Amino acid sequence: MGNEAAAEVARTKEIVKSPEIEAWLNRIGGQLAKTPQANAYPFYFKLVNDESINAFALPGGPMFVHSGLIRAADSEGEVAGVLAHEMSHVALRHGAAQLSKQQTWGTLFGAIGAAAGAVLGGGTDGKQCSLWCQAVQMGAGLGGNSVLLKFSRGYERDADLNGARMMAAAGYDPMELVNFFEKLEKQLGRAGEPKGLALWMSDHPATGNRVEYITEDIQFYPRRNYNAETGQFANVKRIATALPPPKPMPGAMLQAKEGAQPRGGLPAGLKDLQAVGFAIGYPTTWQAGQAQAGGSLYLVPQDGIVKSANGGVELIAGAMLDYYRPEPEGASLEAATGAFLDSLAKGDPSLKAGRPERAEIGGKPAMLARLATRTSKDEDQAITLYTVMREAGLWYLVLAAPTARLGEFEATFRQIADTVLFPN
Repeated sequence: MGNEAAAEVARTKEIVKSPEIEAWLNRIGGQLAKTPQANAYPFYFKLVNDESINAFALPGGPMFVHSGLIRAADSEGEVAGVLAHEMSHVALRHGAAQLSKQQTWGTLFGAIGAAAGAVLGGGTDGKQCSLWCQAVQMGAGLGGNSVLLKFSRGYERDADLNGARMMAAAGYDPMELVNFFEKLEKQLGRAGEPKGLALWMSDHPATGNRVEYITEDIQFYPRRNYNAETGQFANVKRIATALPPPKPMPGAMLQAKEGAQPRGGLPAGLKDLQAVGFAIGYPTTWQAGQAQAGGSLYLVPQDGIVKSANGGVELIAGAMLDYYRPEPEGASLEAATGAFLDSLAKGDPSLKAGRPERAEIGGKPAMLARLATRTSKDEDQAITLYTVMREAGLWYLVLAAPTARLGEFEATFRQIADTVLFPN
């Protein structure tokens, strides 16, 4: 489950490829992970290019540290304290405990979730949803309300104490954890408040007795010299501070746009879906959802998708939207579309693609390609593919239907394509 959620992070947030910072984080984390308090999980550490103050560890050990956290820290020990705190949530299995308590399940756009429910083990009413289906739905977005990352005050206290003990066992001064939270609490509400501080403090309440209970606990630790500092913090902070603004990522562009109001003027029988990177209309009788958080977005009628042989999702009829990231970056629309079609052909020997032609969708230059293949139901399938270059990569819209039923879908497909709108 943690690995699946980590894949979502990689699609929604920019992972920084900095050998210096990644080696530094893994050196600190490796020392912490050797302690008894880490509970022998295989932790690994990645840096996320995000100005907000945050770090989070996923079930099983994947951990992500925002560049904003390093910028806000004044010492390596403060960063180690936050890592130890977040690692403690994993070591104490708080995410698993949250899962066992959860009774209701949500989906990305507040819909019932045909893609998750029907594909991953249940009916479209969600009542037959398998455990993984449920975990996917509640983990969607990995935001502040994610069940995997939202912890009670009691869990936070346990993570504080376990984290302080972990720090001491690894050779870091556990009071650095207290110092970091005290410092941030003093900055809260000031004009120079670091970005994301209010959200961080709401998730990690720095109550008055936090200092008291950690300080009391430290009195019982074996006396030792705290000498784990690597001496690399100043250089690491300099690199983190110099990072350019984060790039838009495909998974983030597929997420629902907060506070968006449905557009008026859509054709009768269509409802509006507004994601961060685009808006699109689809029939009111269809459902929208993702087979896994951060993955492709499906707009499908009943029985429009099935579970594939490899456990993924196969589109039988309906629409699918996602982004393709061409290598190298900066490829033209024509080159990126060609590379995308080549990648599709490698994965589907039955695929036959016509020559892409210039088109327009959502007021943007596009490429339009007609494709044909066979589904796992041994049916001929007709596909219309639109591609547009966007900041997050090559945006694409797939409109697919069994060839024998194409007539009943063609008018709907044209309406869907005509409702596409990009924010800029």
